[in-house]
Amino acid sequence: MCSTEQRYDVICDPLDLWIVWDNQTEEPAFFGGQILHGLTERHAVEVAKIMNELYGNEKRDAARLSGNDFSPTACRSAGG
Repeated sequence: MCSTEQRYDVICDPLDLWIVWDNQTEEPAFFGGQILHGLTERHAVEVAKIMNELYGNEKRDAARLSGNDFSPTACRSAGG
């Protein structure tokens, strides 16, 4: 099964500030020892995008190293 779910997402807190959320750990994301919260929406989206580019492929990379490559590329080629 192909999954396009990103590891990092953004959510709005009750005070209308934004948090970068780590879907893998199910808690706010950390970077440099800091929780990524209290951000503007634009900043949170940009940070989440960068975090996904840097760290979002760890699960896929681990699967590839173990021989279980379920990356979108592998799924596309398997279908024809």
